[in-house]
Amino acid sequence: MAGTPFIDPVYNWEFSIGTAKTGDTWTYSPFCAGIESITENINSQNKQYFFLCQDGCATNEVTGIAPQYTVSGRRVYGDPAQEYVCGLKYLFGKNRKTSFKMTHVDDSSGTEVTTTVICNCTILDISDIGGNTTDDVPFSCTIALDGQPTVTTT
Repeated sequence: MAGTPFIDPVYNWEFSIGTAKTGDTWTYSPFCAGIESITENINSQNKQYFFLCQDGCATNEVTGIAPQYTVSGRRVYGDPAQEYVCGLKYLFGKNRKTSFKMTHVDDSSGTEVTTTVICNCTILDISDIGGNTTDDVPFSCTIALDGQPTVTTT
């Protein structure tokens, strides 16, 4: 139907976390079991310029980004991605470094377009305990991208 908006639920994205590295090559594990929510925050670094000829109104420039993905859900014991992330909880520095991959297939135009984003990252704020005594164990972390993501579209 022409003019119908395209709704694209988050479950159409595939998220993976690098769980092992051989040389420069990461082995990825799906990051989906137990995951109920993932929220992107680009964290733009912005500059504002107020030029005389703009009558007090700003010109804005984005001069950098520090993307982060806040992940939350339920702890799934035995899931390779969650086991890897939770195993980093008491580590720091280079031991928290891995790779993050996001893949999305968009067929809203009738032609399938696959976008893949890959970037080195640091896992922050890992939590796998808490809540009421009868609740499922929660899981959460923040994935902070390190450097420029590689974006490919096919």
